[in-house]
Amino acid sequence: MQYLMFGLLAAVAYCVFLLMHLGRGDYESSYLLYIGNTLFGAVILIYNLTLINKPYVKDRTVSMTMIGHLATLAGTIISVLMVVIAGLVIYPGATLDNAPANTQGDRPAGWMMMVGMNAFLINFAVGSFLSIMTSYAGKKNQTKDKPAHLGTEVSNGPVTND
Repeated sequence: MQYLMFGLLAAVAYCVFLLMHLGRGDYESSYLLYIGNTLFGAVILIYNLTLINKPYVKDRTVSMTMIGHLATLAGTIISVLMVVIAGLVIYPGATLDNAPANTQGDRPAGWMMMVGMNAFLINFAVGSFLSIMTSYAGKKNQTKDKPAHLGTEVSNGPVTND
C-alpha cells in the first residue's frame, strides 16, 4: 500500500498547481500545470529511489518497474479524479480569458478537457519514464539480476515468462 500513499502524494503535489491555475481562470497560467507535472514526477522519482534499497526489489528490476508503475497509475487516477471534482465544484460555468476559440463558450468543456488530458497523459508519461529509468539505471549490478516469475513453470525445467 506504500505505492498508493506515494501516488496520493504525487497527485496532491500536482493538484496544488492545478488549483492555482483554476483560481486564475486564465489560459496564460497553463504553465502552472506543467510545474505540477514536474512535482508529480519528483514524488514518483523519490519513491523509486526508496525502492532501490528494499531487499526484494533491489534484486529484481522488473519488480521495481512494476511497483513504480503502480504508484504512477494510482497517482494518475487520483489526479484525474481531482481535476474532474475541481472542474465541477469550483467552476461549473466559468470561461477563460485570452483563450483560443475552441476553449471559449458558456461551459469550459474545452478547457477542462485540456486540463484533464494534461493530468492523464503527462503525469502517466513522466511517471512511467522515471520508473523505467530509475529501475534500470539505479541498480548497481545488473548482471546478477534474478528472473521475475511472471509465467508458469514447465515441468521441472526453468521458469518460462509466457
